[in-house]
Amino acid sequence: MYARNVASGGHKMGNVILKIKLMPCDATTDMEKLKEDVKKVVPEYADVKKMDVVPIAFGLKALMLHVIMPDQSPDELIEKLEGIEGVANVSIDELSLI
Repeated sequence: MYARNVASGGHKMGNVILKIKLMPCDATTDMEKLKEDVKKVVPEYADVKKMDVVPIAFGLKALMLHVIMPDQSPDELIEKLEGIEGVANVSIDELSLI
């Protein structure tokens, strides 16, 4: 039954939750503006459930995103986040199937 569903296109992919860390270029980055910029670039298929500003060190803060999206490559999402002005680095801290 499973093989037939996959062959006929009846199998649906699951979703994943990603915990993504955005590191700003410096400690003076406006984190509220960064949150707004994230909302503008996230692809339609990805749902940002939570955004937290977390302290890192020496006044530097990171923006932690919790994103639910289909179980597919996150490359497009990461590229869009890396393209935001003021973002130095984007990394996936956790990825879990839900």
